[in-house]
Amino acid sequence: MRILRAALALLLGFALSSAAFGLEAKEGLVRLVVNESNGRISLYKLVDVAKSRYVALFYDQDPRTSFATLSIDGRLVRLGDNSDYRIAVSRTDTGVRIEFRSAVCDVRELLDFARSTGSTLADGLRVTFELDNLSDRDERLGLRFLVDTYLAEKSGIHFVTDTRARITQETSITPSSPDTWIETPGEKASFMVQLTGPGIDRPDQVILANWKRLSDAPWSFDVNPQRDFTLMPYSIDDSAMALYYEPSLVSRGATRRISFVMGSFNDKGYPKAGSSGETAAIFGSTVLGASAPDKTTALETDMVAARDLIGRIDRALASGTPISADELAAWQKILDRLEERKKGY
Repeated sequence: MRILRAALALLLGFALSSAAFGLEAKEGLVRLVVNESNGRISLYKLVDVAKSRYVALFYDQDPRTSFATLSIDGRLVRLGDNSDYRIAVSRTDTGVRIEFRSAVCDVRELLDFARSTGSTLADGLRVTFELDNLSDRDERLGLRFLVDTYLAEKSGIHFVTDTRARITQETSITPSSPDTWIETPGEKASFMVQLTGPGIDRPDQVILANWKRLSDAPWSFDVNPQRDFTLMPYSIDDSAMALYYEPSLVSRGATRRISFVMGSFNDKGYPKAGSSGETAAIFGSTVLGASAPDKTTALETDMVAARDLIGRIDRALASGTPISADELAAWQKILDRLEERKKGY
């Protein structure tokens, strides 16, 4: 239940909808929307292919409630809210790139579509932050990423990990904790953040607490296991997750890189990121991949692959960049394979 925030979102509804600053990217089961005015993101999972119905994996009625905070030599910057940092959003072949640039630091947020283990289609994001020290001296750079979770709030099962069946109080998860992922289970879709695995930088700490408490804390937060996810009179059962990458020394002109994975829940996690582009991902799910064992799932998978290919072709044509012979050949093979599969439906 979200008392004051729900009312605020309603009051701001017209302004937010009329602004329409969103860049949208889709691949597989993932829909990603980025507000181009502040760089905040909303993440969705496709749950009904025929009706093109998506479920938000974290709170999206006001996307500003999930955000990253940069720590630069003790100075805290809520990215997207500071006018010293110019924002640029662009589509890439593997996802979306968001840049926050100032005279002293350049923060690039790279959001690449990812497939969990055993998944034919993209169902998550590999999130990479690159922190460039542009100043004339060494700086201590850190990052906190706050996710406003909500899928499990109605059931009261706010968080689950591979070692904890149910988390109901404020909790701190450190590198010495055995947990490898955190899930917020929902009815139609479940959200997860993977804490360990190939290409993943484990956070120095993950804090699970009431959203307002975490949002109001500029950085550090004292966990109290006696508190749950309610903060009266502001909100009831309103949980959130904060990933902390504590400041570390970055030399002048150097870069600190931070990477983690979030998306649809899969207890087997997400394997190491590949360097393949979107066409390669579609090629892998159609030409190289076997059809799903049942016709309904196979048809839905191929419909999504066809949609992804059309989007890829549209973007290639709009860019004006010459299309290579290899790319054209891959498109043709994908189309041939989809046409061949269609005969079995």
